[in-house]
Amino acid sequence: MTDGDSPEKRPFGEVDLTPEEFEAANIRRRPAPAINAPGVVIVLAGIMFLIHLGLEFASYDFANRTILTLAFSPARFLSPTELALVWPELGGRSLPGGEIARVTSFFSYAVLHGSWAHLVMNMVWMLAFGSVAARRLGPARFIVLSMLAAGVAAAFSMVLTWGTGAILVGASGAIAGQMAVAVRLIFAHGGTLSSSLRKDLSQVPPEPLRLLFTNKSAVVFIAVWLGVDMLTASSGVLTDARIAWEAHLGGFLTGLLVFGWIDPAKAR
Repeated sequence: MTDGDSPEKRPFGEVDLTPEEFEAANIRRRPAPAINAPGVVIVLAGIMFLIHLGLEFASYDFANRTILTLAFSPARFLSPTELALVWPELGGRSLPGGEIARVTSFFSYAVLHGSWAHLVMNMVWMLAFGSVAARRLGPARFIVLSMLAAGVAAAFSMVLTWGTGAILVGASGAIAGQMAVAVRLIFAHGGTLSSSLRKDLSQVPPEPLRLLFTNKSAVVFIAVWLGVDMLTASSGVLTDARIAWEAHLGGFLTGLLVFGWIDPAKAR
């Protein structure tokens, strides 16, 4: 054996790797993707972005009619006389969408947003917390959760704004439901926001509901979120439009309660 073939004389760092080991090493060295979110989250964000962009460039009449058709409002359930009092500009006509929109608007309002700031803020929350829920639930269950949370959020809003011409738009109620799932996973068994970045939350047992509100980290997070919601709702710090805090609360409670029924990891 010559000196060049001696293991002691090999260049520093030179090792023999099998093809499998080499591929594994390359995988570890690959940079993380710029947006590390499940496909269903990216698709939903893209749909909302395209809808908002399209309405921005559409004619006033088309955009207005589309918004009134898709948006949720308790005015849909008022009599013609009551509707004329809260929305005299309709001239005695009913809201677009008719009887069908009384049902579909409980969900369709979630794809609309009042401004670019409103859209971007919701997308940031969905990328952060919706991604956790989507990885755990998978696309189909994630959509079911989001629709249920959006529907209950609209119902909560209707109760507190009954008899008015208030219009509800935005994915916040659905995202609040997604965030509730994320809270039960991130803070489970003493977890924190920082430690969750190093965990595979797709398999971790969720924090039981009976213990969630004794979990200090979870309680602080929920209290801060609700506090910021209430502050912005009452002061208009972030937007001129009213923040529908009651819709957020309805969506959040839905996520907390529904998660145990639709969690695919429960069976495993």
